[in-house]
Amino acid sequence: MVIAVNVASAQQQTGSTAGGFDTTGSAVGTSDTTGSQAGTNIGKSVVLENPLDSSISSIPAFFQAIIDILLVFAIPFVVFFIIYAGFLYVTARGNVETISKAHRALLYALIGGLLILGANVILDIITGTVSEITG
Repeated sequence: MVIAVNVASAQQQTGSTAGGFDTTGSAVGTSDTTGSQAGTNIGKSVVLENPLDSSISSIPAFFQAIIDILLVFAIPFVVFFIIYAGFLYVTARGNVETISKAHRALLYALIGGLLILGANVILDIITGTVSEITG
């Protein structure tokens, strides 16, 4: 993804470089110490390169990369909360309130795990729906 930006210098600058760069990376709009070339860089363009990986060239690919990163961190949390719910069941010793708390913890951990693991499916559904509407 490349973004072109017009560069305009609103003030006189002394020295050998003004504020912009052309597509080769060299300075544009240079002015001498008298400022005789002030404003010569109006209409020149600057190319901004995509700072992301070259494989991320669309919004669905960007969200896929985010989901892949979140999966690495979220799956251990789900496993931890399932273990925590099991610990609550074991230590409840028949206490109805603690068993209810353990049941809720396990239910929420499983729902969260399903949402995290189903994030790719949700992304595919949203991407397909948007492409049908726009295409």
